[in-house]
Amino acid sequence: MKINILHAGLKSVFNRKGDIIYGLYHALSDLGHEVSINHNLIETSSLNLVIGSDIICEHEELVENLVSKGVDYAIYEVENFNGKTINYLPKVNVNSYIRLIENSIMTITPYAHNLKALKKIISAEKLVYSRWGFHPSMVSNNIRRGDTHKYDAVFIGLIKGDRVKKHRMIKEKFCDRFAVITADDPFTIRDYYMSNSKFGLSLSYGATDNFVNPFRLHYMVANGVPVLSDHIHDEDGYLSICNNSNFEKILDNLDLETTNPDYPMEICRANKLTTNLSAIF
Repeated sequence: MKINILHAGLKSVFNRKGDIIYGLYHALSDLGHEVSINHNLIETSSLNLVIGSDIICEHEELVENLVSKGVDYAIYEVENFNGKTINYLPKVNVNSYIRLIENSIMTITPYAHNLKALKKIISAEKLVYSRWGFHPSMVSNNIRRGDTHKYDAVFIGLIKGDRVKKHRMIKEKFCDRFAVITADDPFTIRDYYMSNSKFGLSLSYGATDNFVNPFRLHYMVANGVPVLSDHIHDEDGYLSICNNSNFEKILDNLDLETTNPDYPMEICRANKLTTNLSAIF
């Protein structure tokens, strides 16, 4: 099958979705498909696997191009849809989003949380739940882990919601031994910080944090970085590769020596992305 992984949105967002885009690219290629990657470019001769439904639905002309011109497309839904809004944003074109989903060949999501709302707008045979998993391409040659580390912890992501207070508390205790990588930083510099950080962090941002982002978790654990997390909701079991507790324990654990990363790596590698996707494609 010819599959076009279609990233919709700003160029600056492409890197932030890179773990998803290239994970899908390598896994689908391993399954024997002819896979391409495009940014805002539809391929009429391929099944377009859309990443960025939240962006497309705000541009009705893009929805029209997909729906009315007979384009074969599926949605890979990694955003949080609760039936009324996307990612809890106050102004979202929900009607356009519903039209996009309704007319897709199928909608795939790695989050069980999304199924509750999506099953109300798309038939069961077109709605597919598929857990994220490990692929060897996630292991970066740029990451060189040693026995000593310049940083006690590194966090990748947005400092929002409850993370604002958590960031302040970690910074107060560990000062320059705590590193934060945001969208403003060069994308591949994260490999340097993974090489030089004792722990990776996965921090909840609060009440609307309905599921765990598995993409950065797999990136960190696949490269031998033990992850400390404080999430409450995880219907998908992604926290099995982390040491999940509460934020106060994270503060205490950062003073400890690292645990052996081999066990979470074994769990991570056992859940293969290629196997999960083979049930669909």
